[in-house]
Amino acid sequence: MRYAASILFFLVLTIGLFTLLGSKDPVIAEHPVQVEHHLINAVTDTRHDESDVAAHHISQAPMNAKLEKALHDKLAEAQMVSMPMHGVRELSLSAKRDTNFYGNIGKEANPPPLDREGYAAKTENRFMSVALSPLSTFGLEVDSASYSNVRRQINQGQIPVPASVRLEELVNYFDYSFPSPTDDHPLAVISDYAVAPWNPEHRLAMIGVKAVDTTDASERGARITFLLDTSGSMNSANKLPLLIRSFQTLLSNLQVHDQVAIVTYAGSAGVVLPPTPVTERGRIQQALANLSAGGSTAGGAGLALAYDVARRQYDEKATNLVILATDGDFNVGASSDGELRTMIEKQRASGVFLSVIGMGSGNYQDAKMQVLAEAGNGVAHYLDSDAEAQRLFGAELTRTLHVAAKDVKIQVEFNPAAVAQYRLLGYESRVMNAEDFRDDKKDSGEVGAGHSVVALYEIIPTGSAAAPDIERRYQTVRKAGTHAMELGFVKIRYKRPSGDNGVEFAHAMTTRAKLIESATPDLRWAAAVAEFSLVMSQSEYSGSATIHGALRRATTVLPLLPDDKRSEFISLLKKLTTPRIAQE
Repeated sequence: MRYAASILFFLVLTIGLFTLLGSKDPVIAEHPVQVEHHLINAVTDTRHDESDVAAHHISQAPMNAKLEKALHDKLAEAQMVSMPMHGVRELSLSAKRDTNFYGNIGKEANPPPLDREGYAAKTENRFMSVALSPLSTFGLEVDSASYSNVRRQINQGQIPVPASVRLEELVNYFDYSFPSPTDDHPLAVISDYAVAPWNPEHRLAMIGVKAVDTTDASERGARITFLLDTSGSMNSANKLPLLIRSFQTLLSNLQVHDQVAIVTYAGSAGVVLPPTPVTERGRIQQALANLSAGGSTAGGAGLALAYDVARRQYDEKATNLVILATDGDFNVGASSDGELRTMIEKQRASGVFLSVIGMGSGNYQDAKMQVLAEAGNGVAHYLDSDAEAQRLFGAELTRTLHVAAKDVKIQVEFNPAAVAQYRLLGYESRVMNAEDFRDDKKDSGEVGAGHSVVALYEIIPTGSAAAPDIERRYQTVRKAGTHAMELGFVKIRYKRPSGDNGVEFAHAMTTRAKLIESATPDLRWAAAVAEFSLVMSQSEYSGSATIHGALRRATTVLPLLPDDKRSEFISLLKKLTTPRIAQE
């Protein structure tokens, strides 16, 4: 009886403690990190607008436990799969068994299974110690393929394959209100710094890059060689017919000084349309109308012929571009990733860029698309709808076709007085060695005219984590001086579109930490998309990230940065939540 009373006492005490803790709203303004050894990490609350205050409280609203459990249960099934190319069929079939999980949102009654889609295995960037690795170096990129592909999977009522979620591509699908360059450089850089939404003891640093709206080449025009996959695998409504309509949209937006050619490949490659001025629209439209799908896929031969045609219409003062449109299912001739990369790297020396448009469901080879675009100094897109075609070839045509800067690299030197550890979010395939930064032979990413690009770092402030247990024979001691309030020093290196020599400039990150609700709308939006990406990619660093939290944050930012792409993103997130949450 005495033991029973003791047990009962401890139960009552435990329940009381949980009740007390549960009544507290875990807002970091009330519970700031107690150990801060550097002023730049001290959290400030600069909110003055009532909408910001409301956003703060909304974002801390209680979770819908049933929703979160359903989502995590579904993602847990996928976590049994360690490699992206295995077990995808099981995940797809699991989603089909529970058709109410997404509220029957898919437009396709029976979307094709995802088991033949190819995604590269991805190892997440980990936290790096500033004491051991103070430099972070990577190539900037503006690919948007991952966002459109994730959108396609959600709209089909399927759970996106985790390996298909590339955080940097989702974040960079959107436009940001960064200031344009005001000097001789084609790029401008800004930064912001706030509390990480998914871990209140961590910080989130944003580096924002904005490119000039026009370039000399964009004023001179474009010489475009379409390379179109017309093999049998393209014979479906969401492939070749969509592709033809998309290029008709492109033609309607090109300028009179532009010129196009069309190469197709199936069992063999052939020239359907030699270099032709856009003014001869009837001739070009007829060539597109005559296309049909059938046969095997000789992608390597098609690429070789397309580059040959591109050199025939080459203009050193214009943009010279091959646009490859395919589902990536190459099976004749040179088809391995290694063979194709070697071929394209040799061809790009001619000054012709290669951009890739992936499409289709069921057998889409995303990994191959990434290899082709990276090797060809171009950008990877995914075409899932006529609306996406209007974006790529209408509203954003200049950035789709014209490059403002190529081989863009970023190197950040973190201040050990402020940063204990850092983690680059995304860009896994673009991470470089520190010595590659000034090696102009090392290829990197391209930034299109008018494009805005974001890179995010999750920061563990000095004093919040144990220092590495290392002993050094040789020490480097720096005086605090004028650099005491710097989080890090950012160096940007790039080449002009027609140049071979790197140009460099720098930016000091000096913004003090703040509540995420006090950050710029740009950082708040990027944080919402990043949080969504961490959940859907099953990141081991997701902390307390939830779809619900991403939706709350995105919804409060939308009035400040209104556009159709952001509205669509919010709609996608609502499809992953219950109707009650969507209406709040």
